[in-house]
Amino acid sequence: MYRKALTVFTLPFRAVWLLIQIACFLLVSAACILVAAFVGYWVVLTLSYAFLPLETTENIWQWASDLYEQSVWFKAATIVAYLLLILPILRFWPGEDSIVEAARKREMMRLNEGVIAARRQDEALAKLRGR
Repeated sequence: MYRKALTVFTLPFRAVWLLIQIACFLLVSAACILVAAFVGYWVVLTLSYAFLPLETTENIWQWASDLYEQSVWFKAATIVAYLLLILPILRFWPGEDSIVEAARKREMMRLNEGVIAARRQDEALAKLRGR
């Protein structure tokens, strides 16, 4: 009886958890498909510059710019795709100056050594006073 009551009680929570997992899977899948589609489009543009006539490349650009002007969804998808591709790059850019970083580390080590020396001096004074 206890097991049946526990199952009846936990069933709605399990169902909600499953729905949350499905929603997260769909969101992540949509983001991956979005990025893959734009990367594929950029690859097509790159290859069209290299191997196709100029008219074909201009037609591909024109198609994308027309779609960008007409569709709010395409505009939002373009912005999101660029952000998803650019944000990891911005995490490391601009890089820190190694000379400034080394100077900061030396300063921190000097301060830490000063704190350690002061603590040892206080301990030595405490020992002398305690005798």
